Amino acid sequence: MLGSLQSSAELEFQLDDQARTFLAKRRGGGLFHFSKPYRYGDTLALQVVNPTAGLFDGDRMDFDVHVRAGAQVALTSPSATRFYTMKRKRALVRQRFHIEAGGWLEYQPNVTVPQRDSTVDQEISIDLSSGSEMVFVDQISPGRLKHGEQYLYRRFSSSFSLRHNGVPQAIERMVLEPHLGGWPLVVPGWEVALFGAVWLVKDNLHTHFHTLAEIERDLQKDDLLCGFTALSDQVAVFRLLAPRSTILRQSLKEIRASLNPIFPEHPFNPRLQQP
Repeated sequence: MLGSLQSSAELEFQLDDQARTFLAKRRGGGLFHFSKPYRYGDTLALQVVNPTAGLFDGDRMDFDVHVRAGAQVALTSPSATRFYTMKRKRALVRQRFHIEAGGWLEYQPNVTVPQRDSTVDQEISIDLSSGSEMVFVDQISPGRLKHGEQYLYRRFSSSFSLRHNGVPQAIERMVLEPHLGGWPLVVPGWEVALFGAVWLVKDNLHTHFHTLAEIERDLQKDDLLCGFTALSDQVAVFRLLAPRSTILRQSLKEIRASLNPIFPEHPFNPRLQQP
């Protein structure tokens, strides 16, 4: 593992004595850089940046985010997460999010790109208390498409778990290996398919299911497939497939903008969206 980087970072957000969110703890370095926080409304926004623009042979990133009771937080990653050629060792990315009662987290990272001959394990774990709210975006590309490198990674595994009020709501695992069939998300007539997901958490979210189903219906078109799934009265997810990254990004923006009636205290903010 000579030359690899092992990095961990931790962010903790709290309310001050004037009920404003502030960054109470910031620990990081190596593969993690953080922007200066800025406010919009009651929300505190922060960019998370990997200065190497990707991970190499044997690199490891551990990222912990704790949103204390009542804190309002938006996190973005402006550059794509790229996994470069790995000759011997896999790269590992672990992300853990904990949102306490009354807390808000919006997470808008850029797309994940497993490139030629990369081997990667990605783990995402989210634990929310009752009364917390969240919009969480995940995007995956089958490779560096502009260079014709789709399906040329060696292995990409992704695990995702979400708990709400101590109850498991989603446990998912995907393992992709091109020599065993590559990308299982195949659409007839499309050369490639990019995947996106928007996870929603809100108490009594079920009262908005009709609105969410209308968003799903309005998004359906020849160059976009969209599915909406309600997992419980508090948790739901949109899943999308698109043949081009521009279509996926625009569709994610449309979903987020359409969520304003459901999360009126956290309206759509173009500054959080990827260009």
